[in-house]
Amino acid sequence: MKTLFAILFLLLAPTAQAQVLIQAPSASPTDFKKYLQENPTTRSYGDVQIEKLQQAPDQEQQLFHLADLSPNEVPQGLDTLTRLNQQSALSTLSLQFLRDLTSKWQSGKPSPQIQSSVRNLHCKFSLLQQESGPTPCAVETVSLENLRKLNPWMKALAVESQLIPLEESSRLRIVTEAPYHFTLISDSHASVKFYGTFAQLLQQTNTPQALIEGGCGGFQSQIDDISLSLQARVFFTPSCVQATNQADEETEKSWVQRNKKWLIPTAAILVGGGIYAMKDKKIIIDKPSFK
Repeated sequence: MKTLFAILFLLLAPTAQAQVLIQAPSASPTDFKKYLQENPTTRSYGDVQIEKLQQAPDQEQQLFHLADLSPNEVPQGLDTLTRLNQQSALSTLSLQFLRDLTSKWQSGKPSPQIQSSVRNLHCKFSLLQQESGPTPCAVETVSLENLRKLNPWMKALAVESQLIPLEESSRLRIVTEAPYHFTLISDSHASVKFYGTFAQLLQQTNTPQALIEGGCGGFQSQIDDISLSLQARVFFTPSCVQATNQADEETEKSWVQRNKKWLIPTAAILVGGGIYAMKDKKIIIDKPSFK
C-alpha cells in the first residue's frame, strides 16, 4: 500500500526544480528573452525540450549492447540500430557512440551492401557532430531559410538531439537520402516532430498547438505534462508572469477533460490494487493517547 501512495506522490507532487517559463503567444520575444537573462534560475520551455532530447538512458543502454557483436552479427546489429533510430531521436551520447561503432564496423570488411549502409550511417552521425572534411557519402548543404519562413513560431531546430542555430545564414550539412528525427522547438508552442528526409520535412504543413490560450486577465493551459504544468509559469509582460497551475479553475478542469480517458481508469486501478492488497488483513486503529 505504501508503494501505491509513493507512486502517486511522485506523479503528483511538484519537484524542486528550476522554474520553467512559457512565452504567451501575445508576449514580446524581446521582453521574454530579457526576463530570462534577469532570472538565471529560470529556464525557457524550449530549452527544457532540448534537454529532454539530449538524454535517453534506455536508448543508450540498448545501443551499447551492439558493441559486443561479432563481424558476422553486424547485419542483425544494423536492423536493431535502424529500429531504435526510427522509434526516437538519438541522444547526444548515442550519436557519439554510434559514430565510433560504425567506424569499427567498416573496418571488419562486411559485404558490399552492408558496407554501403554502414558507411552512410557513419557519415550521418559524423556530420551531426560538426565533423568537417570530405566524406564518401552523397552529402548536401541545405539552407534553413525556407523552413524558418514556413514555421515562424519556431525557436530552434533539433536534428536528432543536435541543436541547429536558426540564424539567417544557417545551413545544415546532411546525407541526402538519410532519414533524420527533426524537432521544431518553440517557447510558446508544443514541439512538432517529424522523421524523414529534409526534403520531406519541407513538404509538411505544420499546425502547432499553442501552450497557452488567453491573456493575463484569464487563460487556459494546454500542457498535458502534469509535472511540467506544476512548475511552469507563463510570461505575458514583465509585470504579468503567472503560474500555470493557478490560472483559474477552468485550467484544471480542461486538463482533466483532456486526460480523463486514462486518468479515471488509472485511479480505479490504483484504488482497486490498494483494496486487494488489504484483503484478508486485520486493520487495528489505536486510540490516540492524551497522556
